[in-house]
This record gives sequence, structure tokens and C-alpha cells, in this order.
Amino acid sequence: MKRTHPRVWTVVATMFQQNCYIVAADDSQECVIIDPGLEPGKIARTIAAQKLNPKAILVTHGHADHIAGVEALSRRWPQLEIIVGEQDAEKLTNPRLNLSADFGFPLTTPPPTRLVRDGDRLTIAGLEFLVREVPGHSTGHVIYIVSPADPPIVFVGDVIFAGSIGRTDFPDGSFEELAAGIRAKIYSLSDDTELWSGHGEPTTVGREKRTNPFVRE
Repeated sequence: MKRTHPRVWTVVATMFQQNCYIVAADDSQECVIIDPGLEPGKIARTIAAQKLNPKAILVTHGHADHIAGVEALSRRWPQLEIIVGEQDAEKLTNPRLNLSADFGFPLTTPPPTRLVRDGDRLTIAGLEFLVREVPGHSTGHVIYIVSPADPPIVFVGDVIFAGSIGRTDFPDGSFEELAAGIRAKIYSLSDDTELWSGHGEPTTVGREKRTNPFVRE
């Protein structure tokens, strides 16, 4: 059987070293943008260079470094859907909640056009995304499990990293919730599942179950 894997371009914002992902099915020029950060110009240039047609912005959570590019990209492509977890929707329009006010550059984005919850399925740009809620870093944090993809691929935002996990010292953070969500929603996936994080290099479920010092299987 032919192995399928979405094409993924990673655009790293210099400040915070945050990863934005541009994702397209292997047979389509349509794409989605996941977590556009502080350098939307770099994101737009990558999309243009690959001759892609963006259809939606998927937000894993509403912290400033993951949403800073939403407004600029929405101006360039007004048709873009803006999709975020229901419990994090207010962060897009509230600089205090999205933490940008704390860094001295209060920012907001256009309001989301679609809110998602645990178990929702999205079909966009020839790809299907299963939404899972994993709070703890942010109360409304969601992850996006992509199909078709072999090996499986998940965009996990700041839930888990290679050898680490997301911070839980923000006002709506909880280590207990985060650890429980990782075990239930991520470690239950096959060991070869690729985890594409909001910072750093991709990892796999199997690797983190064996070696992650914060949440072991």
C-alpha cells in the first residue's frame, strides 16, 4: 500500500523560536496554516514560493506567539477560516489573556470563524483533522490529528515537545491536567505517530513514552 504523508513546511519565528506549519495534502496545492506566529511575512513568502492556496488558519491555543500572524494573513487572504478551541476563543481578542500585554506589545486578532471541541472533525484542503482537547498549558488547547497520513502525524502545539512539556505556570495552567491529557490523548496513539510541536524539532509518541522526563507512560 502506498504510504501517504502531508507536505509540511516549517516557518520559525525568531522571537520565541515558535514553529508555524503550512500543511498540504500530497496531491493538492490547497493548504492550511497552523499557529502563525510573529513573522507573518515569512509565512506568506513560503506560501507564495510553493504556489499554495491557503484555506484556513488552525490555532492550537491562544498564546501570543501562536496567533501574532493571524491578522496580517487574514488581511492578505480574507477568505481564510480562523479555527480555535472553544475555551481559548477569547484569547484571540484579549491581550491580557493571550499574554501579549505582559510582554509590552498588546495584540489581538480577528475573532474566530469556527470554534471546535474534543472529537470534532474538520475537512479542509483535502485533509481531515480530528480535534482533541488537551488542557494544562492553556485551558482551551487543542491538538490536530491529521489523516490521511502514514505514519500518523499530530500538530500538538505546546502540549509536548521532544524531551519536555508545555509550561503550566500560566494563570489557567495545570500540570495534573496536562499530564493526564498527554497520557490519554497522545500516548494512546501508535508509537510511530509523529508529534510536530510548537517549538523545537518533531518527535514521536514512542520516543516520548520511553524518555520524556516529565510524563512517562
